[in-house]
Amino acid sequence: MENSELIVNETQTVDSVRYHKLLSVLDRSLSAVVDTFKLDDLRIVFPDLAREIPGKLADSHEQISSYIRNSANSDFQAILMQYEMSDKLASLDTLVKEAAERMLASEERPIPSLSPESINRNRSAAIKRAELARLKAQLELVKDENAQHLAELSKQRATLRTEHERLEKTISLVDSISDSA
Repeated sequence: MENSELIVNETQTVDSVRYHKLLSVLDRSLSAVVDTFKLDDLRIVFPDLAREIPGKLADSHEQISSYIRNSANSDFQAILMQYEMSDKLASLDTLVKEAAERMLASEERPIPSLSPESINRNRSAAIKRAELARLKAQLELVKDENAQHLAELSKQRATLRTEHERLEKTISLVDSISDSA
């Protein structure tokens, strides 16, 4: 980027290392995009203009490249201002610096029982307890449904038994009538 500094405010300078690195990444990204727009490619697309007025085609290429760079710069500026990136990254720099100073001064020592594994274990235990409670509730619902279905089956079995007995009596009556006739 020719004007590689994205300015936060004309009156405000930012001393944040992370902010300057962000600007550097944005600058390199924008340069990579703008550099893909080559004059040779433009000459291939517009061969007649390249033969007839090569100077104007080169000027047009430069104007288009500048426009892309400037409009992207403006968009980056707007995004950086909208999300207050300079303030947030400066605060982060300060926080990291203070934490490093505390570590050097040995004011804070990491608590060994709060390892990432133990934190994850505690979180997973809570998740597992909630899942267990949900599954127990679901099991109770299934048990209730099964009890209802079992009662219905028992009722149907009793009805079928009664019908079967009645049918057997009818058949034996028909057999006895046919034997006597």
